[in-house]
Amino acid sequence: MKGNGSEVAVLVGDPAKPGLYITLQKWLPHNNSRPHFHQNDRYITVISGTWWVNTGPKYDPAGFKPVPAGSFVVHTAKEIHYDGARDEECILQIVGMGPATSTPAEEKK
Repeated sequence: MKGNGSEVAVLVGDPAKPGLYITLQKWLPHNNSRPHFHQNDRYITVISGTWWVNTGPKYDPAGFKPVPAGSFVVHTAKEIHYDGARDEECILQIVGMGPATSTPAEEKK
């Protein structure tokens, strides 16, 4: 499944339905999301590459922080964040409870 600069493979469950799901998400180089949040907690392991993340409703790509392969991150429900890849692809394993939703939360100037 392709998305906004990323590809997703579902390993377990169905993120669109209630219940446990596990996905692999590949962020393609030079792609990232805009500020958003999820309704449920998500547990993320960086499998390969470097994942770049930032929090808050104001989009600030200069503020991205690197999260290297082997790292584990919890995105708490309703925490506004944005993320992606810089010069290399990165692969994430995401575990959560569905339905998995993404709500835009960017403050415009």
